[in-house]
Amino acid sequence: MAKRKAFTLIELLVVIAIIALLMAILMPALQRAKNQAKRAICCSNVKQIGVAMHTYAQSWDGKVLPYTNVNGQESSSPMPWTGVCVYATEFMDGERYKPMHLAILYEEGLIKNPEVFYCPAQPRTTNYPLKFHYSDYTEGGRPWGSYCPSAEGGGHTRVRTSYNYWTHGRSKLHELAQYPIVVDNLQEWEVIPHRVGDNPQGISALFGDGHVNFCIGEDLFDKDLWNPQAGVYNGPGNNTELFETLLRIVRISYQ
Repeated sequence: MAKRKAFTLIELLVVIAIIALLMAILMPALQRAKNQAKRAICCSNVKQIGVAMHTYAQSWDGKVLPYTNVNGQESSSPMPWTGVCVYATEFMDGERYKPMHLAILYEEGLIKNPEVFYCPAQPRTTNYPLKFHYSDYTEGGRPWGSYCPSAEGGGHTRVRTSYNYWTHGRSKLHELAQYPIVVDNLQEWEVIPHRVGDNPQGISALFGDGHVNFCIGEDLFDKDLWNPQAGVYNGPGNNTELFETLLRIVRISYQ
């Protein structure tokens, strides 16, 4: 039997080089496909929230979900950061957390799976204290809504979604037909989803008429507007004027 010839070192290096070249070509395409899939899931999540909100409005004389502070009280000057909060230790019935904002849809049975309230593209940040992932609130098999973990460093014992809810000071859904009422996380620069590197590519937005749009544009992510260096708790979530400026940009992109 003839002796089988082994690969030479040069041949092995050529094979390795070809594999490396193919990986360099394919990896960006695979990452783009992964990002597009997350975007599609996010838009589907927001669409489901919209259907649930319209069903809720039909049962409540056309009203939107109440927008409240974390103590469950309506306010004439609410802060945008409260719109991601859905349960809080400040708003309880005995030992049970009472729902607010989007959690009302879950408690009413209009959203069956609360994971819908979380964008799959929500980044995990090591230097940001607040939690915006479904798994943060279901550790150890806990039912969602039964556990309010503290933020890093203590305090802020609340359940948050990764979507901002905002009513623009209105109470009826038909008044919000052309306004974004549920959008991706706009609390601070560090937590904006749908990124390539450090650059956000767009955000999903639900409008009051039920339409969902993936909004893009340089104006929306102008760093002079956001001031990423401002630090924690100094972003749009704590600045109503800035938050509403961003929503106006989102609204213009829809029109």
